[in-house]
Amino acid sequence: MKIFVMTIRCLAVITALCLNNQVCLAGEQTKQENTTKKAKVHHLLPIAPKASEAFKRQNDDLRKLMLQLYQCNQKDLLKSTKVSAEELVQWVFEGPFGWKFEAIRRVQSVDALSLSFNEQYQGDRILPLITGLHTMLVSAYGGENDFKFTKTISPKHLYDAAHNIEMTRLKLTTPSNDVHHFNANCTSEQINEIETTFTNIIKRTNQYVQSIDHAGSMRESIVSVDYSSADFIKMAY
Repeated sequence: MKIFVMTIRCLAVITALCLNNQVCLAGEQTKQENTTKKAKVHHLLPIAPKASEAFKRQNDDLRKLMLQLYQCNQKDLLKSTKVSAEELVQWVFEGPFGWKFEAIRRVQSVDALSLSFNEQYQGDRILPLITGLHTMLVSAYGGENDFKFTKTISPKHLYDAAHNIEMTRLKLTTPSNDVHHFNANCTSEQINEIETTFTNIIKRTNQYVQSIDHAGSMRESIVSVDYSSADFIKMAY
């Protein structure tokens, strides 16, 4: 009888241990599944780099773009300086002017872009164009200047910037009979290089929009614009 009772007790202990073990295993499996799900969600959401790092890549391409434009628009270069294009680009990007140049009436952002395409404007068109793109992107990335990015970034502002950059690209690369047009003296190879630089800037801007716009509020807008009838969007901050 004692042996029977002991056997029953042993079976009860073993059963309890098995049940506890199954509960633990089930709990561990659920935890692993939740971790895997979180990892998959994290993988699907693009990780946004720091605004200062993202803007630095844009800034490098803007320097390249300015040099490319001056290389086939020597008349514009001579309206600003007698030094080389490389020297002027360095002066513009590294000088102590805060991107407020008297030669273009100290205008910035969209106002500078509009000036560069104004038929009445007789000065260097490349300077306001690059000034407009640069100052517009600084603001869109939440910057107070090239080095200080502390403001909250709005997906809408980045989208507006991407729209304006695309409009600038179209205005620049569309064939024109105007002898003062940007591409009037550019070879097809130079135009292709300019287009590639613009494409990189636009693509990078749109990618950053998607990396911070997790709600997807701007994705439909980005792909639904009819650029053939559009114009610059006035930036408001």
